[in-house]
Amino acid sequence: MEEIELMQQGVDSRAMLATFIIKLPKLLILAVAGAVLGSGLNLFVVLVKIQNRCYVSETEYYVAFDKGQDDARHWYNDFTWNDVLTTDGILGRAMELLGNGYERSQVKEMIRADILSDVRYLTITVKGQNAAQVAEIKDALGTALNEFGATKEEFSSIEKIEDQGIVQEEIPYFVWRAAFLGAVIAAGIGVFVTAFCFCLGSVFYTKGDIMLRLGIPAYGMTFREGHRNNGGNTMELGQAKKLEAGLKRLTENYSQILLMDASDGQDAALLQQEILDRGLSDASYFQVYDAEKDIKRFGQDNTVVVAVIPFGKPYRERIADEIDYVRMHGGRVAAAVLTGADRTWMRIYRGISAARKQGGREG
Repeated sequence: MEEIELMQQGVDSRAMLATFIIKLPKLLILAVAGAVLGSGLNLFVVLVKIQNRCYVSETEYYVAFDKGQDDARHWYNDFTWNDVLTTDGILGRAMELLGNGYERSQVKEMIRADILSDVRYLTITVKGQNAAQVAEIKDALGTALNEFGATKEEFSSIEKIEDQGIVQEEIPYFVWRAAFLGAVIAAGIGVFVTAFCFCLGSVFYTKGDIMLRLGIPAYGMTFREGHRNNGGNTMELGQAKKLEAGLKRLTENYSQILLMDASDGQDAALLQQEILDRGLSDASYFQVYDAEKDIKRFGQDNTVVVAVIPFGKPYRERIADEIDYVRMHGGRVAAAVLTGADRTWMRIYRGISAARKQGGREG
């Protein structure tokens, strides 16, 4: 129910689009993997079928209806011929011609009748693992059909007009089709999982996400070190100033600020080091939260907690538990900081936002 309520609060379509764009390379890799898997499975199935493929005989007969037997043309359709073919009049006679080396049930499974267009043209298919058996059954059925046509009043004759011979069954290859289907399914699963996880709100991408999901203000964000080299741009300078201002307000009002995360202090320690390295505030005010040691301090001195939330990780449930625990023991969670933000994602997000605003003004 909680997930449904969060989804009903609204989804940031700009953030979702930015997430899809940033994950596009992974989705493409997933599609390629799906294509390889799909084509591989198809090839495996084909190889298995090739090992067990049958011999097939197709023989076409011309069914000459006797004069005055117009109704019989409607009776003898696909269904009727497949029924009649297995009766004593045809299959029974064929079994007599084949002798004791065959079982009637086995032969019955091997034969099929088709009316492909005109009711006067009957195609008999015999399919089996042994070419010699297929040939013998084909000949026996041919003789039985000739006799059947000569003895039944509906027909003047049933004559063979074309014999396709005995060939091995053709196994169709659908490698490209299977590859395409595999790519679509794999990419579709990737898109669904990405959208589902995004809509659940477990991952934090913006400061607005934090306020919406946790109900605490976000004082700013830091950016991922792996592709920094760009610390002087407007976006980063603006966020650094906001973070500095927020941290300054905290130091003015509290004697101790505990940096709390849900990853055993790793993210909090990184933020503490960044505050020290960049001189964002007086580092002496900040320390990494330790539940066993610090929980007793709440309500006794002027201490406040700041939630440290990493960008782009499923984190809501974990950090929400930590926040509830602090509050349950009388502590105050004053704010949050979004850490390790992806610069590329942020640029895409801001670009989408700017384009939407421009479009709204033009509209």
